[in-house]
Amino acid sequence: MIKNIGVAGLTLLLSTAPMPAQKRAPLQLIRFQGAPQYSQEELLAAGGFKQGGRPNAAELKARAKQLSDTGFFKEVKLSADSKGDRYTLVPSNQLFPMHLENLPLLPGKELDAALHQRFPLYRGQLPSSGSVDDGICKMFEEMLAGKGIKATVKAALTSGLGPQKITVINFSVISPAIHIGRIQLSGTSPAMEAKASLIASGQMGNNFDTENSVPGLRHAFEDLYHDQGYAAVKVDVSPASPFAITDQSVDIPYLVRINEGAIYKLGAIDLPLGMPVARADVEKLLSKYPPNSGRPLDLFTLAVRDAYHARGYLESSVVQHPAFNESTRVVNYSLEVVPGPQYRFTSVTFDGAPEAMASKLRSAWKMASADVFDESYLSTFLSQAQKKDKLLTKWMQTMVATYDFKADSETHQVNCVFHFAKALQPSH
Repeated sequence: MIKNIGVAGLTLLLSTAPMPAQKRAPLQLIRFQGAPQYSQEELLAAGGFKQGGRPNAAELKARAKQLSDTGFFKEVKLSADSKGDRYTLVPSNQLFPMHLENLPLLPGKELDAALHQRFPLYRGQLPSSGSVDDGICKMFEEMLAGKGIKATVKAALTSGLGPQKITVINFSVISPAIHIGRIQLSGTSPAMEAKASLIASGQMGNNFDTENSVPGLRHAFEDLYHDQGYAAVKVDVSPASPFAITDQSVDIPYLVRINEGAIYKLGAIDLPLGMPVARADVEKLLSKYPPNSGRPLDLFTLAVRDAYHARGYLESSVVQHPAFNESTRVVNYSLEVVPGPQYRFTSVTFDGAPEAMASKLRSAWKMASADVFDESYLSTFLSQAQKKDKLLTKWMQTMVATYDFKADSETHQVNCVFHFAKALQPSH
């Protein structure tokens, strides 16, 4: 007796298993070409081929349509030769990573494995539309139903997530509303209990975010304690149960465990030596910030980030490493900076500006093609350009201007766009 045979073994089984003479027929082999990134087993499963069956012409066409409907292929062509039936596949070059917006599910390896088992072509990326996206919505609705949540889940192509403005297939719960629920605190001292409770009450009722609610809550409590000098505070945040579920909303409770530590005074802040940005550049930027506009360490870190962005290091990251002196209750910090690649300016356009004004703006623009990209230049350009041209100044007074830039992570080139729209005139 043969048990648990995989789809990949379908061809072998059909070609070797003995058949009664009166039922024997020429074997039609199913072959795929053009998509080597997927296994034979994955393609057979995605196409809906059944084990032990011999599809006729109509069924073969239906399987081609099912493969096409997944959205993973630009073209699926069915043909036949002496070796059997062949599907020629042209994979889509428009696949995007998946993002969960407000689904109370745990993203990660287990969820990816469950998705791949049900949708064999899924490997972390999805087409912008197709049966797989719709099927994943239904799967998420089933998973939420298992938690007692009757939800409607939708998928949409979304741009603008993260500093690189990546494009993703975003899955979101349309109904019911998903909120942060009751927050239970532990570890707070009498001196901090009222302040921590105030933060907790302010967070309750906020929209739930699959990826950001836990780190957002952690940062909120860490910021509170850092403001009070608890530089070594440790905050652990985890979802609790049960969810508070109604037809209109779902409130997700959290446990917040706080290990306050001692109160420290801020000592020195050190930068690594031999880096492309000097300390003097950082302190020059720091002097421009308004007094008492934030914690000194945070402002210094922000100035480091801005200084690196002004040198074209748009992907730079800064990590704070504290060193605690228990005898003096002083904390010193060393900042670890990873610059990343250096970006260079390519082009600038002035969308919405008439040619006469666009020509003036192009003349005022001083960053040349292939120059190191200075992000700070964009914020000061328009005000500097107006100082030298009265007509430009008069026109700008009637417009609302915004700017944006697109950094290509492969070529490390930056294209800038200024957008101009007519300002609303006050009614009389």
